[in-house]
Amino acid sequence: MITIYSYNIAEGTLENPSMQALPEIFESDNVDLWVDLESPNKEESDILHSVFDFHELAIEDCTAGDIEEAKLDDYEDYLFLVFHSILFNKKDLTFDIIELDLFFGKNFVVTHHKKPTLGIKQLKKKLAREIDFMGHGTDEILHAVVDSLVDNYMVSFKEVERTILQIEAEILSDPSKETFNNLFKLKRGLIDLRRLMTPEEEVIESLGKSENMLIQEENKIYFQDIHDHISNIEGRLHSYIDMVTGTMDTYVTITQHRMNTIMQTLTVIATIVLIPTLIASIYGMNLDLPFDDNPHGFYVVMSLCFTIVASMLWYFKKRDWF
Repeated sequence: MITIYSYNIAEGTLENPSMQALPEIFESDNVDLWVDLESPNKEESDILHSVFDFHELAIEDCTAGDIEEAKLDDYEDYLFLVFHSILFNKKDLTFDIIELDLFFGKNFVVTHHKKPTLGIKQLKKKLAREIDFMGHGTDEILHAVVDSLVDNYMVSFKEVERTILQIEAEILSDPSKETFNNLFKLKRGLIDLRRLMTPEEEVIESLGKSENMLIQEENKIYFQDIHDHISNIEGRLHSYIDMVTGTMDTYVTITQHRMNTIMQTLTVIATIVLIPTLIASIYGMNLDLPFDDNPHGFYVVMSLCFTIVASMLWYFKKRDWF
């Protein structure tokens, strides 16, 4: 699906032209364009070459099946950037990561993504409500897109923090093997996320300090503000990894303590049963033993066993062995 927004700088009007009108509008000097390609078909994807004449390597990155790391490539007349939309799936404890490719030029911003993206949806709703961010240059359109992505990171991370605290509470009350598996899955997802977000911070920092004339000097501070936000988010990411690691260590400690308690109880039982078993084994031999001919011998032996067991239980309890 392709969505086109054209802002007429002279008239101050926002329109949604068709794809057929795009080549003519693109050649106009007084129009700023935002073209969004969401799960585009071949005909829609072809405009990247036929209309905008982007470099084949950048187009190849857009159409590649793997998720690229964040990056910024300078093609002189335009910049090619790779960002990511991130949503936390609480049910599966996984992160839904969608690559968002951006082409940013003097009078255009082109966004390309293979799945619906929350940040882009929010921007389209703003335009539908006549909240205009397209009237001050394409660098502000770029800022709006990146800022929307980063804002949604914070929403997902707050959900991650709540999930970690819930798992911690579960571990302290009734941990299970599934609890540990959930922790491992969450930690693996966070580590993969860190691998993607570290270069993303560097890209946004580059935008805030860029000498490229495409970004107006007075707007660089806004990209620096986004960089501050994503630095804060990356700090949270590291702390979440530490929290999950600590929670996993707590699970292992509790499990080992529980196992030690079980083994301690079984050892006490085995030790208590040992003496009566020994006495029973001796009297099971075909030998002349005390109380063999005594009519009360059975009761004497049983009383002896009971006394020994009771004494051992008292001693173990006194030593706080169970």
